[in-house]
Parts: sequence; structure tokens; C-alpha cells
Amino acid sequence: RIHVRHVTSDHYFHQPVSNTFHARDVFAPVAAYLAKLVDSHKFGDEIEDYVKFAAPKPKPTGENKLRAVVLKVDRFGNLITNITPDDAPALFSGKAAFKIMVGNKEITEIRSAYAEGGPGEVFGILGSMGYLEIVANRAPAAQLTGAGKGAEVTVQLGGATAAGKGA
Repeated sequence: RIHVRHVTSDHYFHQPVSNTFHARDVFAPVAAYLAKLVDSHKFGDEIEDYVKFAAPKPKPTGENKLRAVVLKVDRFGNLITNITPDDAPALFSGKAAFKIMVGNKEITEIRSAYAEGGPGEVFGILGSMGYLEIVANRAPAAQLTGAGKGAEVTVQLGGATAAGKGA
């Protein structure tokens, strides 16, 4: 069960609270107190009428083919898609060949770290939020692909590779 609270106990906040920087003044201090195991009920009342935002799910569009979307472009120009390992296990297995089409680029590699790509090389990575991200080492993937928020992402799975990576 999810518990959502209206955080109103301002003695946990960084003072004075800015009108524009709640991440610093409210959320970070409350997160720190939660990390110190302060009971969450001390921050405010539980609410039931919160708004849930659900990311659209990728859709199969044929055998071994998936259509997805770019949910967000982060401040580094990385394209965060709505594809998770549960949506396409073979994509993240390191054993199947694949092609990811986004904008004007075809991506055939998923790496573990940004530094594994050459400067300006576009590739995929499993981001910290559990979604496939289209990234480039030391460059904005959004600019290099010509894609942005809402752009279509197509994944074609198939075959195996000798190196264990997409081909």
C-alpha cells in the first residue's frame, strides 16, 4: 500500500522556505529526517485524494517489435524512454541482437556506464529510474538524434550475437 502525506510540519523544513526552491527547503530536509527513521506520520496527515501519474506502456507492434516513447529529456540531453527490463527482457539480456530507432539514429548497443561509449557516440543505458535511456558520452543525445519528449522509439529484437551485445 502506498502512503501519501501532505507535508505540513514546517519545523522539519529548512528556514526560511523559498517560494521557488522546495527541493532544498522542504523535500531534502524531510528526506533526511526519513533517513534518520523519523516516523512519517510526524510530517503531516495522510491523504487519499492524490493524483497518480502513470507512464504510458510500450506497445508490441508485431513479432519482436515494440513501439515506445521518450518520456523526458533530462538536463544533459539524455532521452528517458518508457521501456523497462520487464517490457523487453531480451533487450537488456546482452544476448539478443536488436535495433533501437529514435529520431535519426539507429542504436545497437546498451552499455553499463556513460564512459563505455566514445565521445559523441549514441547508445542505450539502463538509467537509475529503471528505464532505458538513450544517451551519448559527453554530448546531448537529444541533439544528436533530433528527438525530444514525445518522440517515438521503435525496438526491433531478433537473433543472437557472438559478443553478447546488440548488433
